[in-house]
Amino acid sequence: MHPDRRTVSFLVLFLSTASLAIFLTSIDARPVLRSVTYYDGFSSGNLDTWQFPYPEDWVIGTEGPLHFLHMLRNREPLVPRRPRQFALLKGVEVGSFTFQARVRRAGRSMLMVFNYVDTLHFYYAHLSVDTGTQQPVHNGIFLVDGAPRRRIAGAEAAPVLPDRDWHKVRVQREISSGSIEVFVDDEPQPRFSVIDRTFTCGQVGLGSFDETGDFADVRLTSQDAGCNPTQGVVVRPASTQ
Repeated sequence: MHPDRRTVSFLVLFLSTASLAIFLTSIDARPVLRSVTYYDGFSSGNLDTWQFPYPEDWVIGTEGPLHFLHMLRNREPLVPRRPRQFALLKGVEVGSFTFQARVRRAGRSMLMVFNYVDTLHFYYAHLSVDTGTQQPVHNGIFLVDGAPRRRIAGAEAAPVLPDRDWHKVRVQREISSGSIEVFVDDEPQPRFSVIDRTFTCGQVGLGSFDETGDFADVRLTSQDAGCNPTQGVVVRPASTQ
């Protein structure tokens, strides 16, 4: 066996206050990502680790020592009806993970995207001032799978963003069990939870369905980064039904 097949490398990228630590295992000289730790406090002045549908819509805002990702404007949802105005962490696909941010709404709601495969295949947690009983498409976990988004959890849950203060939101995904849990402000029990295995790998992101707001102190940790987002995914043709 060649020596490079047993080589274990450690790569750390420091992007000012945004830091990304990736463990690499070399197999046949082809690196396969195994774990990732990411943090962005947005004080670097750049957004190089993020990809945007409309880069001109996003800036780094400041309030005293606080730096945050600010959405300048919303964009119309796509057809079949689903959100598109969200920033994705660039080049990092994860299966199981913990994804956390502080969130502040300017309108009525924000969202966090995860296991994103493409524009027609992903999950998102909708974070709202409304309950699901008040607004059936607000405040819960939603699935986009080749058709208009549909709720899979949270219909009876209390609002995640009851005011315009900052709230900490943590999404925990466990692929082996299919568990998705969304925690709010260090509460011991998840605000939303569901078992679903439709998508088991993909990017994570931050944004809104059709409003604006802010994100700060973004963190991502995963032990199975580098998975294949399309493996096992049934790609369904777009449907408006």
